[in-house]
Amino acid sequence: MVSRFSGAILGIALAGAVSMPGNAQTRFEPKVDNPLTRSFYWFRYVGGTDIRERCASGGLNHIRLVYNAIWNTQVRTYDIALQGTSGAHMVVRVLANLGDVSHVEIGDLGGLLAPWRGKRAEAQLSAADVSRLISALEASGGFGPPPAGLELYSNDYWWTVASCRQGRWGFAAYHYPTDKFARVRFAEFLFAADKSGVPVAQPRDLPPAIFRGDRTRHWRLAIGREGLRDY
Repeated sequence: MVSRFSGAILGIALAGAVSMPGNAQTRFEPKVDNPLTRSFYWFRYVGGTDIRERCASGGLNHIRLVYNAIWNTQVRTYDIALQGTSGAHMVVRVLANLGDVSHVEIGDLGGLLAPWRGKRAEAQLSAADVSRLISALEASGGFGPPPAGLELYSNDYWWTVASCRQGRWGFAAYHYPTDKFARVRFAEFLFAADKSGVPVAQPRDLPPAIFRGDRTRHWRLAIGREGLRDY
């Protein structure tokens, strides 16, 4: 009885994780859609490992932006598959209040995973939209080089940008407590194009991350010369 029940939950989770054709997604996108596998792939997803491994001339053209507005409060990700003169396909994922079980309906197997599943929305960007986004990223230093030595704590506000365009890998990161996102020029465009319906958690001034909350429950990302270190 227990194994049958567990199998049913796993089946629902895997079925719900794939809503686009496989060739329209990078390797780790289905992994982070699925609450059962997300934690195993999250750091590599943020670091764009699946983008970088396919980054070659004539290959993948993809931009991934991650906005961390304090982990377990809100995280927004934007996967943008560039399509040349056709524009781009954008997938928005919002993970907010993860683990809030106050609205789980007893007896609904799919609902058991709902607090961890997150919200997903898709949009088609025009060529003009893509041009505006690329310009905003270039003005932000969004295609690199990475700010080597920067550390990003899970209980802080930050952005990362992983990209491959015409065979060129790029990575950038922005830390709100460092400069109040002074160099970020792309957020306004993304939030306006975001059809998830989830209000954006705006950054606010807080004490340094290392002095807030239980340190054993937080994680940290370190930026190297080519992107995230050790992921």
